Amino acid sequence: MDFENRDFTLLVKSTREKFDVSIDEAHDLIFADPEMRRLIAWRINRDAACRKQALRDVRQKGEQSRFVLDGDRIRFRETLAKA
Repeated sequence: MDFENRDFTLLVKSTREKFDVSIDEAHDLIFADPEMRRLIAWRINRDAACRKQALRDVRQKGEQSRFVLDGDRIRFRETLAKA
Protein backbone atom coordinates (compact mmCIF):
# COMPACT_ATOMS: atom_id res chain seq x y z
CA MET A 1 0.00 0.00 0.00
CA ASP A 2 1.42 3.35 -1.01
CA PHE A 3 0.32 5.55 1.88
CA GLU A 4 1.77 9.05 2.17
CA ASN A 5 1.60 11.46 5.10
CA ARG A 6 -0.87 13.67 3.23
CA ASP A 7 -3.11 10.61 2.76
CA PHE A 8 -3.36 10.21 6.53
CA THR A 9 -4.18 13.89 6.92
CA LEU A 10 -6.96 13.55 4.35
CA LEU A 11 -8.22 10.38 6.04
CA VAL A 12 -8.47 12.21 9.38
CA LYS A 13 -10.23 15.14 7.72
CA SER A 14 -12.77 12.95 5.92
CA THR A 15 -13.38 10.87 9.08
CA ARG A 16 -14.05 14.06 11.05
CA GLU A 17 -16.49 15.29 8.42
CA LYS A 18 -18.28 11.97 7.95
CA PHE A 19 -18.77 11.24 11.66
CA ASP A 20 -18.78 14.84 12.98
CA VAL A 21 -16.03 14.08 15.51
CA SER A 22 -12.93 15.76 16.94
CA ILE A 23 -9.41 15.03 15.74
CA ASP A 24 -8.78 12.70 18.70
CA GLU A 25 -12.05 10.86 18.05
CA ALA A 26 -11.14 10.52 14.37
CA HIS A 27 -7.79 9.04 15.40
CA ASP A 28 -9.61 6.61 17.72
CA LEU A 29 -11.81 5.45 14.84
CA ILE A 30 -8.89 5.09 12.44
CA PHE A 31 -6.61 3.36 14.95
CA ALA A 32 -9.37 0.89 15.87
CA ASP A 33 -8.63 -0.89 12.58
CA PRO A 34 -5.77 -3.41 13.05
CA GLU A 35 -4.52 -2.94 9.48
CA MET A 36 -4.32 0.84 9.93
CA ARG A 37 -2.52 0.39 13.27
CA ARG A 38 0.11 -1.79 11.57
CA LEU A 39 0.52 0.71 8.74
CA ILE A 40 0.78 3.69 11.10
CA ALA A 41 3.23 1.85 13.40
CA TRP A 42 5.38 1.00 10.38
CA ARG A 43 5.33 4.64 9.18
CA ILE A 44 6.10 6.04 12.63
CA ASN A 45 9.27 3.97 12.83
CA ARG A 46 10.44 4.66 9.27
CA ASP A 47 9.36 8.21 8.42
CA ALA A 48 11.03 11.12 10.26
CA ALA A 49 7.96 13.39 10.10
CA CYS A 50 5.65 10.67 11.46
CA ARG A 51 8.14 9.81 14.20
CA LYS A 52 8.41 13.47 15.19
CA GLN A 53 4.62 13.74 15.56
CA ALA A 54 4.41 10.55 17.61
CA LEU A 55 7.25 11.69 19.90
CA ARG A 56 5.51 15.04 20.40
CA ASP A 57 2.33 13.15 21.34
CA VAL A 58 4.30 11.09 23.90
CA ARG A 59 5.89 14.23 25.40
CA GLN A 60 2.67 16.25 25.54
CA LYS A 61 0.26 13.55 26.68
CA GLY A 62 2.49 11.25 28.72
CA GLU A 63 0.48 8.28 29.97
CA GLN A 64 -2.51 9.45 27.91
CA SER A 65 -0.58 9.14 24.64
CA ARG A 66 -1.60 6.44 22.18
CA PHE A 67 2.10 5.69 21.75
CA VAL A 68 4.92 4.45 23.96
CA LEU A 69 8.67 4.37 23.48
CA ASP A 70 10.01 0.82 23.37
CA GLY A 71 13.79 1.16 23.19
CA ASP A 72 14.49 3.04 19.97
CA ARG A 73 11.07 2.16 18.52
CA ILE A 74 7.63 3.66 19.02
CA ARG A 75 4.62 1.39 19.32
CA PHE A 76 0.96 1.75 20.13
CA ARG A 77 0.18 1.64 23.84
CA GLU A 78 -1.80 -1.49 24.68
CA THR A 79 -4.23 0.36 26.97
CA LEU A 80 -4.55 4.04 27.76
CA ALA A 81 -4.20 5.22 31.35
CA LYS A 82 -7.39 6.50 32.96
CA ALA A 83 -7.63 10.29 33.14
